[in-house]
Amino acid sequence: MMTNSTAAAHAPGEASGSTPSVVNWHYATISAAQEALRRGETTSTDLVAACETVWRQSNPRLNAVIVSDFDQAYAVAQTRDAELRAGRVRGPLHGVPFTIKESFDVKDWPTSVGDPAFADNIAVRHAGVVQRLTDAGAVLLGKTNVPIWLRDWQSYNDVYGTTRNPHDTSRTPGGSSGGSAAAVCSGMAFFDVGSDIGSSVRNPAHYCGIFSHKSTHGLVPLDGHGLPGGMTFPDINVAGPLARSANDLELVLSAIAGPTADAACAVRFELPRCDASDLSQIRFGILPNHPIAEVDAQVEQCIVALGKDLERRGATVVWNARPSLDAGDLLRVYTLMLRAATSGYLGDDAFAAAVSAAAEVPQDDRRYASLQYVGAVMRHRDWLKLQPLRERFAAAWRALFEQVDVLLCPVAATPAFTLNEAGAPWQRTLDVNGRAQPLTTQIFWAGHSGLCGLPSSVAPAGRTVDGLPVGVQIVAPLYHDLRSIHVARLLEAAGYAFVPPA
Repeated sequence: MMTNSTAAAHAPGEASGSTPSVVNWHYATISAAQEALRRGETTSTDLVAACETVWRQSNPRLNAVIVSDFDQAYAVAQTRDAELRAGRVRGPLHGVPFTIKESFDVKDWPTSVGDPAFADNIAVRHAGVVQRLTDAGAVLLGKTNVPIWLRDWQSYNDVYGTTRNPHDTSRTPGGSSGGSAAAVCSGMAFFDVGSDIGSSVRNPAHYCGIFSHKSTHGLVPLDGHGLPGGMTFPDINVAGPLARSANDLELVLSAIAGPTADAACAVRFELPRCDASDLSQIRFGILPNHPIAEVDAQVEQCIVALGKDLERRGATVVWNARPSLDAGDLLRVYTLMLRAATSGYLGDDAFAAAVSAAAEVPQDDRRYASLQYVGAVMRHRDWLKLQPLRERFAAAWRALFEQVDVLLCPVAATPAFTLNEAGAPWQRTLDVNGRAQPLTTQIFWAGHSGLCGLPSSVAPAGRTVDGLPVGVQIVAPLYHDLRSIHVARLLEAAGYAFVPPA
């Protein structure tokens, strides 16, 4: 029986009768769960019960999982347990419970992207990502919350309400995959998969103190994502996992990456591995701040401290590394192309209003609040004229990666900020070093690498004096997803790891 976030399907542990096992698995990794499943120390049914226990205890205040079906999850888990007893293992996700971002279709479940007009939009089939995860043996528990149209660094909407950060419920868990991060951070799911066009898997990981990975553009098909009529490979937008360990990112990515069904007869992906056994073998570029998008001192200090720690460990560190490009122009192009890519969410009236607003924008206006309208109504010819600029930015990134293996930089301007649902995102500000900064300025840290499709992993990098998590963005060259994930793995082994909320 599919339920909303406040309904219940079972008493905790009812299906397995193993309450101690339920408690022990709240913050386990996928790898640990798989080892225990193989040794017969737990069952998939127990893992579902563990997640349900947290869901019952924490979801009423966090509102991370907004659609769930534990009856179905237990049924699938029992099938996975039977398969395991028979010696059939579907892969490294076999029997592991997960949640999925609300914007991915699940057969017979609603996909609304937070828009009340689509609250009854029931999917007729699984999104490609969901199908690949279930084929790999993972057990779906429910869907996680998003902002309307996936356009905010918070996750609230008039369909499902507001999601809160497990570390401080007065603060946002991020967006647009904020429900995803809150579910993983709190222990309601072993992992989740979100989408990212403007830091939507990266900033929630940063705000919640977990790991995430924004994949290389085109590596993971996005069929069945968003509202009906979406594309398999939309511009800039990608899918990626959120988890409690770096190794788990790779396990999930391996399940969802690959060509479409039509292309599979001719195309194979074999991502290059990173074989470094120690952080000292990595050449790090460190960019702790940028004049185009100033970050708060408490974020900058964590990135600087991390860089100094890497130097002490014998790594090569290039300070203030950055691609040789006009960062202001990159932000302008990214904003235009971002809003062009997401303009399909606009209804006819909203599009007409954007046409009128764009006509009033001066030629030299580079504010997000203005460029969003210009981008949304851009003619295709104008969009094509931006492509040579994107190629120039990509070339600058390629040149940088001849000097460093990865670039470490901030994810966002501040740690998780206090919930603020007044007005539209572009009408809000953040307090950055005691000064008001437009909230949308921080999309620079999303588009800096995202416009060119580069992979980026996020790992915990430290804490503020108030105990809020701070993440670091690890940017790697195209198709070197396993490099950024491996660097996150090495950082995790060095102590930069997930810490459960108090």
